[in-house]
Amino acid sequence: MRNFVTIKFSTNGYRRLIVALILAALAIPLFAASAYAQQDPYFDPSLGVGDSIIRSDVFVGDKQGRVTATEGLFTRQMSGWLSGGAEVLKGQVVLVGRGCIGDTYLATPAGKIALIERGVCTFVEKITGAYNAGAIGAIVYNNIRATPAETESLIRMGPANGIPSPGLVPIPGFFVVRSTGLTLAATPVSVKIQAASFRALKDGVQALLASGILNRQQAGSLKDEISAASNAADRGDFATAVNVIEQFQADILALRNAGVLPQADWMGLNDAANIIVERLTSPFTSFSI
Repeated sequence: MRNFVTIKFSTNGYRRLIVALILAALAIPLFAASAYAQQDPYFDPSLGVGDSIIRSDVFVGDKQGRVTATEGLFTRQMSGWLSGGAEVLKGQVVLVGRGCIGDTYLATPAGKIALIERGVCTFVEKITGAYNAGAIGAIVYNNIRATPAETESLIRMGPANGIPSPGLVPIPGFFVVRSTGLTLAATPVSVKIQAASFRALKDGVQALLASGILNRQQAGSLKDEISAASNAADRGDFATAVNVIEQFQADILALRNAGVLPQADWMGLNDAANIIVERLTSPFTSFSI
């Protein structure tokens, strides 16, 4: 397995920044606690994967730089599911173009994360090509579709045979809307991609504590709720886990309404919690080839 890398950079003389991408790669063990145990590091292909949250300082208009993505049904899944051992992928994003067989890459993705435009060939061909060129991951962004709404819509990338096959391509792969892809393509960015997990949610609360937005008591209470939900999920008690996370959502909403949590910070935490709740309650297996 290739090593993950972190690359820092400077853009137009501004401060150096590291782009944080928190992506959910969540499967849903619906049948028994043993199903959860079998999810790490790869997921049952029949269960599909979850939505993703992307955070990046390059996404203006949102304090957290928050956008949404999906993970491919045939790429290597980010390990950890909802557990504390969620994997982290770091690397520089480089635009390679359309990425079909016969296309000339705009940049070399070796040791980096390939940014690829949708269109002409299958997602498997695009991401396989990136892997063969040495990429450690791939982000596919939407091409221009029939309507603006469709252009800015997420789909779930699946293999041509219609059977979800995590690990078919040995690197993680993600899909984003066109505006997100164009933003990533506009300037060199380094990214951190983390499976959205209870650990990632707790990390978000810790960041708000470190920044002074939350005090120690507020952050401690929220982190206790995340730990309780995580423990319930580990036991296979998904109903309890959902209830605790929904209480967490009620508490952060109260903090937002009280003027403690800025809107963008509340949305980031709430979106992550929504993904966890969804992945604890129902599978999501629709996809496009």
